[in-house]
Amino acid sequence: MRRIKLYVTTLFFISIHLYSQIREKNAIELTPKIGISAYKYYVSGNPSNSLHSINFGINADYFLNESWSLKTGLFYQKMGGKTGESIFNVEYLNLPINANWHFGSTRKWNLNFGLTPSFKMNHSENQNILGAKIKNFQNGINIGIGYKFEITKRIGILLDYQFFSGVTNIDEDEIYDLKNKGGNLNIGTVLKL
Repeated sequence: MRRIKLYVTTLFFISIHLYSQIREKNAIELTPKIGISAYKYYVSGNPSNSLHSINFGINADYFLNESWSLKTGLFYQKMGGKTGESIFNVEYLNLPINANWHFGSTRKWNLNFGLTPSFKMNHSENQNILGAKIKNFQNGINIGIGYKFEITKRIGILLDYQFFSGVTNIDEDEIYDLKNKGGNLNIGTVLKL
């Protein structure tokens, strides 16, 4: 009899735990994040040395069901690179527009992918790469993977990695084929509304 009580009690707590992991349709999660990044610019496919910096912003996930959400947000990001003694860092405001797949037995893993339009924020003339004037807009594709540690039913900690690859030429005069590529390692607080 004692064994049956232990078994029933264990199943009860497991079912409560599993229920707390399920996200309902139309649920919204906000995730303020901060991270470190490494970016390079590529000139006709040839990379510069990496530029390391801090990035920060906020994500919003709108759940379509327990496995899929639409993910967007706003992120401050420095992109560019280093060549010899020259450091080129161009500040961008990124607006990711992603599909986000939540997977695993408790849906704590996520894989996101989509487009990330970026808007240049610093307009000084010294923010050029190899003499090229940088366009005010770039578009890129991104893919990312993350894991959420549950703290309570409404709060979690997210660790994720996001990779960005520019698909549009950022040289305004189009003398060079100039694109940004890189990634961010982030930590954030997940808040379910």
